Amino acid sequence: MKALSVHLTDICNSKCSFCIVDSPFVKDDSISRKRVSRFLRDNAGKGYEAVNIHGGEATIRRDLLDILDEIRELGYPTVFLQTNGRKMGRMAYARELVDRGVSLFIVSMHGATALTQDRISKALGSFEQAVQGIRNVKELGAKVRTNSVVCKDNFTELPEIVDLCLDLAVDHVNLSALHTAGTALRNFWEVTPRYDDIQPYVLEAVERAVRRDQVVTLEGFPYCAIPGYEKYMINWSENQFKMLYRNLIFEDYENFMDANARVKDQRCSGCAHDAACGGVYKEYAEMIGWDEFHPVGPVPTA
Repeated sequence: MKALSVHLTDICNSKCSFCIVDSPFVKDDSISRKRVSRFLRDNAGKGYEAVNIHGGEATIRRDLLDILDEIRELGYPTVFLQTNGRKMGRMAYARELVDRGVSLFIVSMHGATALTQDRISKALGSFEQAVQGIRNVKELGAKVRTNSVVCKDNFTELPEIVDLCLDLAVDHVNLSALHTAGTALRNFWEVTPRYDDIQPYVLEAVERAVRRDQVVTLEGFPYCAIPGYEKYMINWSENQFKMLYRNLIFEDYENFMDANARVKDQRCSGCAHDAACGGVYKEYAEMIGWDEFHPVGPVPTA
């Protein structure tokens, strides 16, 4: 898929303990409507299949509905919205978004219970609002993909998070390795689990989805940390996202991440998955090291 990706705001109505944007510590938003509009206009009619909107929390922008109208007027086929789902807990607002072309809601679901999710988000009621938001947009006919960031507070309940999401009839569940930047870097030792510790829970969570014949993907994991489950990793080579991030434009965001956010050790060159694997987030490698990671031998052929 060829899509635009637009970072609309640094501000959020939650204060997640691992926010890569560092929203809990952002006081003022500097992302102007003029800059967003110019980016959308400059790329209209160039074959982009969707516009992916994210933040912070994009739904707290007062002009979000106007921006969605502009996206539709410029002829973009559809919109994806990355969100914590809280404002969609109100059916009237969920309907406004769907009516303006949002066809896929990518909803953060970081806990199987309110106790876990509200503790992570530091926002009382965020779990119930997100659950109701998912129900609302599904009732309106839109698709939902959930994203669960694996952290110290939730990794033991990952299988139950998947069960919850599938009970809510989501179309796709995604599990993301913790990106150790922003607030996650500030709170590194409080939020960052070791891959050795999370592995059995991640794999069981995938199996829960597979047994129910549902779509499941993994994102940001080193391949050697999920042995035998590499086929569930998102294949970013099939997707190209041109991103507006604050005052920067990345022509291919995944290439930027490979070059700037992830690293490999010399042992990776001997791994069967070296070409496909993005490596490890650099802060993780710096703080914890490489002892957990072992190159995978040649993959057997049928």
